[in-house]
Amino acid sequence: MGVWGMTCSVTFAMFLLFMVVGSASGIGANWGTQATHPLPPSTVVKLLRDNGFEKVKLFDADSRTLNALSGSGIQIMVGIPNDMLYSLANNVYAAEKWVEKNVSAHVSSNRVDIRYFAFASPLS
Repeated sequence: MGVWGMTCSVTFAMFLLFMVVGSASGIGANWGTQATHPLPPSTVVKLLRDNGFEKVKLFDADSRTLNALSGSGIQIMVGIPNDMLYSLANNVYAAEKWVEKNVSAHVSSNRVDIRYFAFASPLS
């Protein structure tokens, strides 16, 4: 299957997903940033809002993604990648700096609705 076929397949699958869950409330989505052809964060936020998603789980605290979610009304769960868990768990200073950079900066100045944290990533 070529790139065009793969793009059509992914688009169709997303369309079906949105059709199935579009009318339900409290539906969330996982949003990973490790893709070969990622969409701009503002486009993904628009897709989420247009299709009634109220919650999203991020697999990392990507600044562009968090900025795009600013003022969207979407509740966010931020994942802390596995490779950072040891250092954050064993170094209070590192944990404070991570929260300052990846949470506090976005919540206070950008109106990002971070509600939860996840302490694991999907398997590679």
